[in-house]
Amino acid sequence: MSTARYILHRFGVAMAYLGLSAWAIGSVIALAKMDADIFHRFGALGVAASVLFFSDRLLKIELGRQRSVERLLHEYGVELAAMRAGTEATKIPEEGYAVDFLTEERNFDRLRQEAAPFNMANVALMSVATLQWGFGDIFMTRLIEAAS
Repeated sequence: MSTARYILHRFGVAMAYLGLSAWAIGSVIALAKMDADIFHRFGALGVAASVLFFSDRLLKIELGRQRSVERLLHEYGVELAAMRAGTEATKIPEEGYAVDFLTEERNFDRLRQEAAPFNMANVALMSVATLQWGFGDIFMTRLIEAAS
């Protein structure tokens, strides 16, 4: 990875954390101050933070899945080349050409388990932030009226 690409990647990750923090802190402060106009505007920041934060995380998981698929395809190719060279299919493991299906399946399961909580959190944050953005001012107005 080049230096510029590394710096841009780190900048993107920092912006995602900053946006997520700003959304959470700003929403709590606006809620505490009972400021309907500002509260609903922080919903837009929450949507942006959700897109930035979770797209980075899910991209890492997807790249891990692609690496596993590429490794599996490479091993199939090596076995196919060995069979074309005249090695019998039953002799392939003895020659050192073995695809470890169970290890690759465990890698896929690990990636699925890693992606599930991120995906669920992304859907939750995106839903809450979108509702806050669209209806936060109405919610706060009703809350202010109920408190009066």
